[in-house]
Amino acid sequence: MKELMSFARELQVLYVEDNQAAREATLGFLENIFHNITVAVNGEDGLEKFQTQKFDLILTDINMPKMNGIEMITKIREIDRDIPILILSAYNESGYFIETIKQGVEGYLLKPIDLEQFIAMINKSIEKIYLKREIERYQNNLEEKIKEKTQKLYKQLYFDELTSLENRNSLLETIKKKTPAGLMLIDINNFSALNDIYGSDVGDSILKHISMLLTHLASEQYKVFRVGGDQFAFLDLNEEHPTLTQKSVTEILNKIENATITAEDEMIKINISVTVSVVTACEASKMFKNAEIALHYAKKTNQYIIFYSDALNLEKHYKKELDAVQMVKKALDEDRVFPVFQKIEKYEGDETYECLVRIKENGEIISPFVFLDAIKRTKYYTELTKVMITKSFEKFAGTDIHFSINLSFEDISNKHLLSFLEEIIQEKNMAKQLILEIVESESIDNFALVKNFTKRMQSIGVSISIDDFGSGYSNFAHILELNPDIIKIDGSLIKNICEDNKSFIIVKTIINFAKELGIKTVVEFVHNQEVLERTKELSVDGYQGYFIAEPMEMI
Repeated sequence: MKELMSFARELQVLYVEDNQAAREATLGFLENIFHNITVAVNGEDGLEKFQTQKFDLILTDINMPKMNGIEMITKIREIDRDIPILILSAYNESGYFIETIKQGVEGYLLKPIDLEQFIAMINKSIEKIYLKREIERYQNNLEEKIKEKTQKLYKQLYFDELTSLENRNSLLETIKKKTPAGLMLIDINNFSALNDIYGSDVGDSILKHISMLLTHLASEQYKVFRVGGDQFAFLDLNEEHPTLTQKSVTEILNKIENATITAEDEMIKINISVTVSVVTACEASKMFKNAEIALHYAKKTNQYIIFYSDALNLEKHYKKELDAVQMVKKALDEDRVFPVFQKIEKYEGDETYECLVRIKENGEIISPFVFLDAIKRTKYYTELTKVMITKSFEKFAGTDIHFSINLSFEDISNKHLLSFLEEIIQEKNMAKQLILEIVESESIDNFALVKNFTKRMQSIGVSISIDDFGSGYSNFAHILELNPDIIKIDGSLIKNICEDNKSFIIVKTIINFAKELGIKTVVEFVHNQEVLERTKELSVDGYQGYFIAEPMEMI
């Protein structure tokens, strides 16, 4: 470590950050490691300095005036394809992440900076630069000791220490030198959970066993690499007879998932599931990038196997997501996010409205279908939810009207958001008016958390509604545990209830089930008189849809 720190002092570092406060705070830490730091205040300034000086390492923000970080990196890569670049940014959007993959960025750290992660990322970059320098130095010397050192350093740079498989660096070098017929990335699903349950030592043992299994499955057909913590790769080098077909990939995946992995002297036995992306018929220079983009998309869309093709338009998809995120950010900054209110017609009881989010953009009203999925993994999702909560409470304060707000599992998992919600409920004294609509879906991976939340809300007088029930993942056992006050039956069942007898039977079953438990029911997507009359036959408690009332800003 001392040798690395001494080496770091000699490195020439370019640090690009437009925010003065962030720049000064980060510099205070960097100057403890590096003695030669050149500062640039935006992308244009950074590019100019890079063109006139020689640097060993670049650290940069993304969102900057004149030229942003992505644009600067693109131009730098035209000059130097190999210089290590680290991103320090507040942005966690898929679009930015994909762009950094394309540009071969070494690391991406979110602000506010976690010091421990920052140190680890810096040390990893210093070590890689050091190892490359050592290899170059020792390769020029032909003496035996130097050869041994070179081999040791080469192994560190191109082999995974835990599994002894070749690593990501080796994969990229192999792709450059060869003309692969195809590449398959294999991602172990929920591996972090295994580490949490059994500990890192057992986790390491599991990875070793997985590497042996994959090596056995690859046989002589594929070259196996470990490219990340829980990611492996099969590289097909058989140009004449490519073998990564839908059939062969499915067979490999089934063999992986049917295998039993043992650890701790066979005291622990588990089965694993994986997500795989496959790239064939692709330029070698784009192969790994396309495989990563496809894998990211597969995990996001819950696909276990995906074959990359230009027809998927993944880059266009992520560009669209990035545009949506930027739109939301600007709308939040300019206070253009607002609720509209759709009436829920009831046979009896109080007047009730559902609060639905909208954005005003260039004179148009933008639906959440355009932007909500794109921002779910960003900080703007929480900000948007807070705005909706605040404005909805303001709208109904001082009235007897009931109102419902939608919460996702992501919202319920956010302690800060829940504290915000409880504070405003207590401050406004509006618990009796509030209905929280929760979507039960397969994204819920901690059902106990949701159960505790609903129980807590009901104890202070808030009503709980299960939204989109019957949409494909509905679980009657979970409903019994959650004990909601209301079930909202999904529009996918209601819209065809007059033509599709199966939908009618399912809806009738849900309503009878709810009545037995004393749970009220509301049907969604009531879009014409015929559907309204049909649902009235079932004696539901409430109706919602454009035939009843369209969402309105003013009520």
